[in-house]
Amino acid sequence: MLTPHLNVRYSKERHAKATSMKKRSRTRKGSSLAESAVAAIVLIPIALAILDLIVLVSANTMNDTTAKNAARAAANQANETQAELAVQNSLSTFHKSSIITGIDVALQYTLEQVTCTSTMNVHLPVPFPGFSDFVFKAKDVEPVIAQK
Repeated sequence: MLTPHLNVRYSKERHAKATSMKKRSRTRKGSSLAESAVAAIVLIPIALAILDLIVLVSANTMNDTTAKNAARAAANQANETQAELAVQNSLSTFHKSSIITGIDVALQYTLEQVTCTSTMNVHLPVPFPGFSDFVFKAKDVEPVIAQK
């Protein structure tokens, strides 16, 4: 059995250990908060850049599809006037947005082939300095298949 003097000493040591463990716990929590802040500073710009990259790839794909659809529609027409109308009809489903600010299709019609060049203006959702607007161009050539 321990004497009362030893019990007091034992409880003081125990209290000191518990106090030091609490301090270490607070220090660990503080360092993990700092590590999270540093990670956020690095990861948030990377995530925003990936978002811009996704927008650019999607806009480029849409522009290529627009040029191909316009050229196919024009190639099915017997003359240039009907081809122009077909190109405008192929663009009728397109709606401007805050990201895709405009699209234009230029048509070159000959008796043998149709050439459509589409130009799409894209405004990035998270613009970086100097890189807020892009212009994509796509060109498609199709043979005229309409019967005269």
